[in-house]
Amino acid sequence: MSRNDLPRFGPSEIFPCDENADAHAVVTLSLTVTREQLRAALAASHIELGSDQTLDDLSVIQVRCEVEGYLAGAAVLWSDPELQAVHAALSADYAAELDGAIDRAYPQPRPGPKPVRKLPRYGPGTVTIDTFDEGDITVTEPAWCTGHGWQPNPARTDITHKSVKVKAGANVSGRGWVDILEGYISHAPYLVGQSEPHPVVSVELDVKADFPAEEIVDLNRGLHVAVIRLARLAAEALHLRDGGI
Repeated sequence: MSRNDLPRFGPSEIFPCDENADAHAVVTLSLTVTREQLRAALAASHIELGSDQTLDDLSVIQVRCEVEGYLAGAAVLWSDPELQAVHAALSADYAAELDGAIDRAYPQPRPGPKPVRKLPRYGPGTVTIDTFDEGDITVTEPAWCTGHGWQPNPARTDITHKSVKVKAGANVSGRGWVDILEGYISHAPYLVGQSEPHPVVSVELDVKADFPAEEIVDLNRGLHVAVIRLARLAAEALHLRDGGI
């Protein structure tokens, strides 16, 4: 069977050669591989992964990513010492010649003018937002919303109203201030997939620490305040659902 008659698969994912470096381009290779090479790459990758998943549990894409990831990783690991030796021996003139050839073969797109983003414009009970998918959209702006400057140029589905945030915490002896709660009323009326017909309460709870038993008294005071403020937020959300402002 000729190479042109072989079935082609991938690339299923883009694998970084160096997580900590700025990538310049994505280079796509096509390799012919034997069944034995596929078997070895999949076995090595699956063993290194240390996953509880059996091979039968892996989807088609996961199997392909395992194989492609192993081949990509092996190429990087095996070539890295040689690459370092080459760079150490390069003269400045030859490095410039190499860079010129790379710039011709792998050119970077020229940066275009930065798009001008329109700020939200507010009218009586409305706000006009510049969305990146549908342009200017004018929507009802509830009185409790604090504005939309925090989400420039969103998609229409992501337009979200937010209330003033409420917070609660505790001043714990020996530790200082501990954040416990941050919450606010939120409403994304055009959200797709998980619709929000009514305002919801967005909650972030954040306490993860070891406390001496004596400090739990201070922490409990903050938790009590958090419960009260969260209950008020819920009551306000219900009030808005019933047509309150």
